[in-house]
Amino acid sequence: MKRKNWKQVSAAVVMAIVLAGCGNGGGTPKEETSQGEVNPKEEMQKGSEVRASFVEKNKDKKTKDTKDKKTSEKETKEAETETETETETESEITGQEELRGDGVAIIATEENFDYVALGNSVTCNEISELWWSNWGMAATTEENDYVHIVSRWLEGQSAKPVTTTVLDIKKWEVAPDRGAALEDYDKYFNEHTDLVTLQTGENITEGKETLGVDYPALVQRIKEKAPNAQILMLGEVLWPKDDIEAAKHAACDQNGVTFIDVSDFRAAYEGDTFRSSLGTQVYGADGNLHAIDNEVVAAHPDDEGMANIAQHFIDNIIISN
Repeated sequence: MKRKNWKQVSAAVVMAIVLAGCGNGGGTPKEETSQGEVNPKEEMQKGSEVRASFVEKNKDKKTKDTKDKKTSEKETKEAETETETETETESEITGQEELRGDGVAIIATEENFDYVALGNSVTCNEISELWWSNWGMAATTEENDYVHIVSRWLEGQSAKPVTTTVLDIKKWEVAPDRGAALEDYDKYFNEHTDLVTLQTGENITEGKETLGVDYPALVQRIKEKAPNAQILMLGEVLWPKDDIEAAKHAACDQNGVTFIDVSDFRAAYEGDTFRSSLGTQVYGADGNLHAIDNEVVAAHPDDEGMANIAQHFIDNIIISN
């Protein structure tokens, strides 16, 4: 992939923009939650793969025939999913256009800027009794989670239409054999994939002795399947563990991938900034307001925290137009 006319936007300007829509993160006093009090592996449903995919609209670049064709394909795919088991959850993104109803990956093309975001519940989560949507946990709306913020920024910077695929990597985090789990993600990458962001580690409590192999294998697999993509690896956001951070650092160093340090985020988080709270009102996929009543959910980043995570990624993204 040719990359020229490198662009990066001032962090201060972008943060001012993304924070403008994040003013309703909940006014309830926040309650301290620590790793010692909360075991995310025991509390959260690790479940199966959760994905939400969307494409930022670019009306000037889409014809009526294309829209009609996509509408027809969507209706057909939705009918097919009625017989499928609940191995994955997908939702329509407000103000954007759903492209997949049957788990078929968006195929990256040269005509689009194709972004793939992999992460755990900070990135996306299946709908459950504890959480009412499939976007980043504790974000008050889907627009306020970090992936949506990054995607909107990309849409404003790229000369091409932007597609975004969101993948839950918890399956890889908790797998007894993480190497074997990698093939499940292969279909989401190709030579036209432009950007891959990785947010991982919070659910890893076992199998740490293989992390020195697992993280390099993860990065190498993505580089193999998406050879032209920029890959960004985020440091642990919650419950950081030195051995996991070291493995991530080493994998990035070995493979020429950018590691994004978020120690400043964690310092603020420990000071009770960027953290949601019990009682915070959030919207669910059903369009209704729900009050967070679980400590693990409440331990996730609030809207301001999501904007900060997005800014860490944005500060490192390079776009070639």
